[in-house]
Amino acid sequence: MVSLLVLITAVIHLGVFVSYPDSGRFGVTFLYISGLLWIAFSLLLTRAAAAATRENRAFIAVAFALALAVSVLSLLPQKDGVSALRKLARGSYPDGRSFYVGLRRIGIEAPGLLPPAAEEKPL
Repeated sequence: MVSLLVLITAVIHLGVFVSYPDSGRFGVTFLYISGLLWIAFSLLLTRAAAAATRENRAFIAVAFALALAVSVLSLLPQKDGVSALRKLARGSYPDGRSFYVGLRRIGIEAPGLLPPAAEEKPL
């Protein structure tokens, strides 16, 4: 159960970081500290859920993932001052450019995500 919760923590943090890369100077620091705190919480949660049934463990994992996603989406700093959760609520979803920039920040080059360049019209 510990490894599942740690994996959920890593995947959600990485997914939010890639989806909303305009986090400014403190984005990486926030994700590092948040990841450590959520992993510590998962260790405490696993000890409490050691005697739980299989269905209860599944519920704990889903509730953990939802709480983690809401927390990271609402607290991740953004350059424009609007949280990622508010952007999602307003219908402003990440596009290919956002994914491209986010993947470049972690060292993955994926130029196929960029929108096609506009063709120049002859005069």
